[in-house]
Amino acid sequence: MKRKVLFLVAVLGAGAYAAFSFSSDEPKQAGQGKPGDTLRVTVTNPTEQRVIERVGVTGTLVPREEVTVVAEVANARILIVSAEVGDHVRKGDTLAVLDAEGARLQIAQMEAEYAKARDEFSRVDTIKDTGAVSTGLVIEKKKAVDAIKARLEEARLAVRRTAVTAPEGGIVFERRATIGGLANTSEVLFRIARHGEIEAELRVPEGSASRVPPAAAVSLSISGQAVPSLGTVRLVSPRIDASDRSAPVRVAIPANDGLKVGAYVHADIALTTVTALAVPGTAIQRDGGGAFVWAVEAEGRIVRHAVTPLLQQDDVTLVTGVTSDLRVVARAGSLVRSGDAVKIVEAR
Repeated sequence: MKRKVLFLVAVLGAGAYAAFSFSSDEPKQAGQGKPGDTLRVTVTNPTEQRVIERVGVTGTLVPREEVTVVAEVANARILIVSAEVGDHVRKGDTLAVLDAEGARLQIAQMEAEYAKARDEFSRVDTIKDTGAVSTGLVIEKKKAVDAIKARLEEARLAVRRTAVTAPEGGIVFERRATIGGLANTSEVLFRIARHGEIEAELRVPEGSASRVPPAAAVSLSISGQAVPSLGTVRLVSPRIDASDRSAPVRVAIPANDGLKVGAYVHADIALTTVTALAVPGTAIQRDGGGAFVWAVEAEGRIVRHAVTPLLQQDDVTLVTGVTSDLRVVARAGSLVRSGDAVKIVEAR
């Protein structure tokens, strides 16, 4: 029994000693610990880079100038359609032919009336000096001849107008004329892209539209085209569309037979070029105090460094507030705290 008591006293004594040893340790300071527990970080120096700021937008291929073709004769039936969508036409080419039978009958009738009026005028004009007819009658007959002649010329012109011709050369991109249909002077029969020039109309958000410079470079990915095209800004509309808060921007594209009016376009417009010091995007941290990076001081301790991000592209961010000799932590995790002692490792 005495042996058991001695053993229990020995155990309790050892426990008390251990508890005392643990509680007597002083609290560890931030960043201090065993050498093996020191946080390892990879650092990098900010480098000057030149980055082009771009805005991504979408749009559609449209004719640079659209030419509408209408009939010059009202209520004439379409007999022939000789132009199709995609045809290259020249100025004056016949696109469609209208029925001229009614106009020809009208011409025949007017020619008879014109001949009769000339005969009547000739008779009174011959005897006007004899006093047998008044001067007023001669003038009246002359006016009748002139009026019928004018109507006859108009009828002959109408026959010529039954041939619907292209007012400008270009590519036919829309056809509405159908054989047997009635042509009216207010209805479009064909639409032509003048000179075959096709460009992109992009919808740029109003916040970026005012920043698009004249002749800015544009990279275009066009539906149906395997290779992107390069274009230049030709026109920035001064008006914002209230429906979607965007401005139309026209982009000139080099001639290409594969361009189709109405094709979908995705484009990147170069807005400006920014030159500044860049750090890895993973180095940028944010909290209630704003954007910052962790940097390593000469004595190997972490310090917070406020920055202003300017532009991000790929895996780097252009910033202000740093110098080229600053040792920036390339990838800072949640364990990094200001004042921590760290060990720098070389980037692989």
